[in-house]
Amino acid sequence: MSIDQVWTASNTKYAQHIGVVEFQDNKDRWHDFEILELSGDRLIFGSACNVGFLVSGYMMLDENAHLGENLQELLADLETFYNDGPSYTSKIVFNERM
Repeated sequence: MSIDQVWTASNTKYAQHIGVVEFQDNKDRWHDFEILELSGDRLIFGSACNVGFLVSGYMMLDENAHLGENLQELLADLETFYNDGPSYTSKIVFNERM
């Protein structure tokens, strides 16, 4: 979708931990992201560290789809990002950490 040029910190205190998504790109490199649902309207992805959760990006939830379908779309866009490049993604907004 796009790189967010005005990235701000998100309060993840009340976010729901969904799990981890892990995949291998077409260059045999593995990528894994923690997934959180934030405010009931977006999935954020990134990694945890000793200072908190480092957000790499997010995807707005499709309110007409259940969580599993939204997670499948997120995974598809992440795989596209790493296999084909960021200009081919359609759902995710990402920052320079990607």
